Amino acid sequence: MFTLTVLFGTVEYFEKEIEIQLSNGQLQNLTTSKSLEFAYSSVKSDITDVFICSDMFRKDLLVNLEKAFEMVSGSMVGVD
Repeated sequence: MFTLTVLFGTVEYFEKEIEIQLSNGQLQNLTTSKSLEFAYSSVKSDITDVFICSDMFRKDLLVNLEKAFEMVSGSMVGVD
C-alpha cells in the first residue's frame, strides 16, 4: 500500500493551507469570497514576509499558491 504525502510548496499543499485558513472560526462572518481573499493573503504574507528562501523558489511558491487559490475558488463558486 502506498501512502501519498503532500509536499511543501506544491499546489496541493497550498490548497490544504487555504482550506485550513477557511476553517478558521474568525472568518465565519465573512462572505465566501472575502474568506478566500483573506486566506490567500494570509498564506501569501507568510511566503513573502516570513519564509526564508531564494527569490526563484519564492516565485515558484507564489505561482503554486495562485493556482491553488484558483482551484479552491473554482470549487466554491456559488457557495455565497
